[in-house]
Amino acid sequence: MILGHYATALLPYSRFKKYPFWVLLLCANIPEFLWLFLALVGVEATQPESLLDASFQNLQVQMTFSHNLIPSFLQGIAVAGVVFAFFKDRSFALWCGFLTILHVICDLIVGFEHQIWGEDSPVVSLNSYLNFPHAAIFFEFFFSIACILWFVRTEKQSGAPISKQKLVGLLAIFSIGVLMWLPAATIPLRKILSLF
Repeated sequence: MILGHYATALLPYSRFKKYPFWVLLLCANIPEFLWLFLALVGVEATQPESLLDASFQNLQVQMTFSHNLIPSFLQGIAVAGVVFAFFKDRSFALWCGFLTILHVICDLIVGFEHQIWGEDSPVVSLNSYLNFPHAAIFFEFFFSIACILWFVRTEKQSGAPISKQKLVGLLAIFSIGVLMWLPAATIPLRKILSLF
């Protein structure tokens, strides 16, 4: 998933409005930021090297430390600990840790190949970006919409219904943000850009 991870931050947001929303967004994307850092330093390097030459189907990466199952639980525990140290709220810290773990759980369905621990351990993902990239993007789209609808429902139940304008904005951001990746599922970005 790409943008769908940001949508997961909406799940606990109604309960924790006294805390900055960006903390939930950050925690929901820790594995991605870790992967980008590790890719830059060559630990989890991607092939092809240029993202312009990549499509979802031809991008190859071993995400041993950032996206494999056991490291995700370790990241979640670390994130919960750090958040608890700063905010002193056990529920908020547990949600932040869970969002970090949920990132990888979502990627097991919509994402690249992930293992339990290392390259030689059993594969636990569908590797949907390789096997059925367009369907994976549509699944992420529907997942994002479900997260938004969950947020709308919880806001209404808490007596703070969101406006139609805000709902339309959220739906537009996630619809465009997710579905714009459909061409890149199988066509490298360089080729897509050359069409314009």
